[in-house]
Amino acid sequence: MNQALLLFAFRLVSAGILLALLGGMAWLVYQDLRMSAATAAEQHQALGHLRVVVSEERGPSLDTLFPLLPVTSIGRAQGNTVVIDDGYVSSEHVMISRRGKQLWIEDLGSRNGTLLNDLPLTETTVVSSGDIITVGGAKLKIELAQHA
Repeated sequence: MNQALLLFAFRLVSAGILLALLGGMAWLVYQDLRMSAATAAEQHQALGHLRVVVSEERGPSLDTLFPLLPVTSIGRAQGNTVVIDDGYVSSEHVMISRRGKQLWIEDLGSRNGTLLNDLPLTETTVVSSGDIITVGGAKLKIELAQHA
């Protein structure tokens, strides 16, 4: 076999290996994008909702439903998931977050505190369906979706 033919075969094999590497990288990027899209969709999927069961004059209307997301913030500021326009509610009052398969509630250092089932919330605590959160003059009942 002459040297030119051997060099041509080497180039073909090298090009094939390069194309296989590029194809493998493209496949990995595609799989990563699919997984990222699924994760993003899951993060915006409601786990259930918070139902207003008691409300004062300036608070939300009775039976108003707020989505319960993997991270749900409650407070007076407009950036919260649940906005309660009440002078007794801090701008960032309380947060409910999903950790693994459980939902946890944490008071964010609010001035007037948070009640969970009519008891003061003093530390991060696991919550479940049917629990009542009192923030200012509003009482919110946790109602989880069946799949959550």
